[in-house]
Amino acid sequence: MAKIVFKRDEEIFEIEMPEGAKVVHAAFKLKLPEVPADCRGKCQCGTCHVHVDPEWVDKIDPMELDTMELFLLKRSKNYNPQLSRLSCQIQIRDEFDGLTLRLVDDNIPKS
Repeated sequence: MAKIVFKRDEEIFEIEMPEGAKVVHAAFKLKLPEVPADCRGKCQCGTCHVHVDPEWVDKIDPMELDTMELFLLKRSKNYNPQLSRLSCQIQIRDEFDGLTLRLVDDNIPKS
């Protein structure tokens, strides 16, 4: 099990997740509106975009270049080459306990 932490400004959302689950599943369980994951975690829509906390960037598995993940991220308004990942592409491992991600507002309709 690993604790996954999402941050929205000063708000913090935490959840324990089993090894092998994906970060997007943690967001589903927390019902985070910033992560609608319209394709249900199949790396087809880009709506599960998060920013990995700088402390964790080098600890998680790196994004493979020339992939659909990178293509989708580059189309996001909050794309950050160092921090952006699709949460459906991060598989949780026990050593990721405390993995911290910042929510981005790519998918929140403006009122």
